[in-house]
Amino acid sequence: MRNEIVALVVHFNMWFLLGWFDIRHRYRRSIIGPFWITISTGVMVVGIGLMFSVIFKSPIQEFLPYFAIGQIVWLFISTQINDACSTFVQYQAIIKQISIPLSVHVMRKLWNNLILFCHNIIIVVVLMLMYCGISWQSMYVVPALIMILLLLFMVSIVLAIVCTRFRDIIQIVAVLLQLIYFFTPVFWMKNALPSGYSWITDYNPFNHIIELIRSPILGKTPHMDLWGFMAAYIVIATLLAIYALRRYRHRVAYWL
Repeated sequence: MRNEIVALVVHFNMWFLLGWFDIRHRYRRSIIGPFWITISTGVMVVGIGLMFSVIFKSPIQEFLPYFAIGQIVWLFISTQINDACSTFVQYQAIIKQISIPLSVHVMRKLWNNLILFCHNIIIVVVLMLMYCGISWQSMYVVPALIMILLLLFMVSIVLAIVCTRFRDIIQIVAVLLQLIYFFTPVFWMKNALPSGYSWITDYNPFNHIIELIRSPILGKTPHMDLWGFMAAYIVIATLLAIYALRRYRHRVAYWL
């Protein structure tokens, strides 16, 4: 695992530039490029936010920023997880021809999605300035985002290896993410749950991840339990990634 981490530094220019290239290639001949994602996400957030604020009878100035942050963080997480499942399959031509640590390919995809996430953050900033303002608690977003990136990196390594061997898992993960979305407080608030159903959010890792970002942006100090959960998730994911790399690193090229 240490070699894989060192490779990220050694091959920094490779995954950094290729990640940018993927974005430019995807939106070539487009005038505003990746900002189309920002526009489409913004339209969806405002449209659905207005509708559900009426359904749940929540003040728009409270619900819209809540939903926007949750939806944008969810899009980042779910997109990265889905993309991780097919990362090695997508880059199989490079993997078969050039000996590059697998972590470089995973980081390339993570960097790609982080760029798109940063574009969507503009929506959150605009809404916060319109409704809530930005408080000093927002500084907690920096360590929270670092922990989320580390967790996603480790999880992506595991999923990339497993899904290269068992391609059906790609579809299983996609279906599970669709199901988990409805059990995660993204477009609904935790206080909307009936009495006795708080376990839906209390034991939901995706809720912990989203809340670690959403709480500070909304002016609340993240609860210590959230940091503890994230640390535990990172440790577990790291152990799984170490095991997967040690045992199956050299088999990936043969599975492609």
